[in-house]
Amino acid sequence: NAPTVQGALETAVKAICGEDVRVHGAGRTDAGVHARGQVAHCDIAKHFPPGRFRDGLNAHLRPNPIGVLAADIVPDDFEARFSAIKRHYLYRITNTRANLALDISRVWRVPRALDADAMHKAAQRLLGKHDFTTFRDTECQAKSPEKTLDQL
Repeated sequence: NAPTVQGALETAVKAICGEDVRVHGAGRTDAGVHARGQVAHCDIAKHFPPGRFRDGLNAHLRPNPIGVLAADIVPDDFEARFSAIKRHYLYRITNTRANLALDISRVWRVPRALDADAMHKAAQRLLGKHDFTTFRDTECQAKSPEKTLDQL
């Protein structure tokens, strides 16, 4: 029952179009994870120029910490969950003894010395196609547990 980005977007669409819609996202984020550039879609009956629709959504999303970067008209068979073909994750580690201020909850703080070269070398062993069945939620709806790591 917590507030969600999906719920805020659905409320904004209703304010603009007067329609109850379901917003479909390309994926979900875990608690405490900040999504950037997440692809989503909704089906509306009204026609809006994409830029005007984006601006209307952003006006109704205030003061939530949510921003719509772009809006486009997509083919009828577009489904955000299955049409998006890649994801990029950015994990940030700051190597400092000082407490975080502006980056709190966005960066992992490690106060002791790290060997970045050894970490990078070890991470390269994870590249390629892997079966992530062990790490999937029992109710995961992804088509396949196999994922490919192109870069790490």
